[in-house]
This record gives sequence, C-alpha cells and structure tokens, in this order.
Amino acid sequence: DGGTTWGGARRLTWTDGESLNPAIASGDNIHIAWEDEAPGNYEIYYKRSTDGGTTWSEAKRLTWTSAGSFAPTIAIGTSGQVHVAWSDDATGNDEIYYRRSTDGGATWNGARRLTWTTGGSFSPAIAVDSSDQIHIAWHDDTSGNNEICYKMSADGGSTWSKIDRLTVNSGASENPAWAVDSTNTLHLVWQDATPGN
Repeated sequence: DGGTTWGGARRLTWTDGESLNPAIASGDNIHIAWEDEAPGNYEIYYKRSTDGGTTWSEAKRLTWTSAGSFAPTIAIGTSGQVHVAWSDDATGNDEIYYRRSTDGGATWNGARRLTWTTGGSFSPAIAVDSSDQIHIAWHDDTSGNNEICYKMSADGGSTWSKIDRLTVNSGASENPAWAVDSTNTLHLVWQDATPGN
C-alpha cells in the first residue's frame, strides 16, 4: 500500500560470518546481493524471490577471490537480465568487477574486470535504462583525491566504454547513487567534502 503499512522483518541469511551492505532491485522478481565473510574473506552472494518476497532462493555465491569483494550493486534490465558490480582488492588495490545473468539470476557469466587504475576504485553504483544500456559510477582515488568516474555498456555488458571522470573537486567526491527516469535521463548524486564537510 505504498509504504503506509509494512510486513514484519524477515531474516534472509544464516551464516557463520557477517552479512553486510545489501543491495536490492526488482523487476518481475526481487533480487538482492550482499557481501558475506562466511568463506573467511568477504565474497558476493545473491538471492532472488519470484513471489514478491514471500519465499527466497538459496544463496548463490558470485565471487571466489584471494582477497575481499565488497559493496555490491544490482540492477535489472527490461527482459529480466540481472547486472551486479562490486569492488575487489585481489590485485592489490581495489578495482571494479561485473557479472550478469541473462536468465533472471538462475545462471551467471564469468566475472569481468572493468577498471585497471593505479589508485583504488570503490563503491560502485549501477543503473540500467529502458534501452538496456548499463551505467556504472564509482569513486576513484587515482588522481590523489576521490573523484566520481563512469563507464557504460550499450550491448548488455559485452563491451564497455572508456572511463569518464565526472568530478574534478578539491574535496573528496564519494559514494555515488543512480536513478533513471521515464525519459531515460540519468540522475547521479554523491557525497562531496569540497565545501569543507
């Protein structure tokens, strides 16, 4: 009823480690991703519900890395494709990685690395427009300061544009978030320390 009343809280994970930083997206189904330390280091996991949240699939592990996988973000395409991105420090500094499912989360393609930077790439945010173009923003400290950077894919995640830096600020620009409106206009917000706080 649009937020007037709410169902009770429902527990979705039972693991030996911490389950943190969930992300949620919905189309015909509900999809969530999160980071979980149950394997001994943080990895990305995924669940879906096909009945509006009443029941949920078993957790599916999406990453197997030698370091940590953090801060997942998730978005759904027009035909139910599921797109997940996250930050991973297996290379020695954090980089952005991506996986997709073309069958609603049942199976997944291999992980794809999207950034090769001398600094760290953190806190990705993903959005998909009505043309199924995929948009990813994150903050990156390659310049010596955290700035917002951007990539897009016009072919469902097969190929990606070069990195476009969106901010050039004296303070840190971090933690972007997206929305796409009905005209396919992209709206991006972030936190920024340039004013002094």
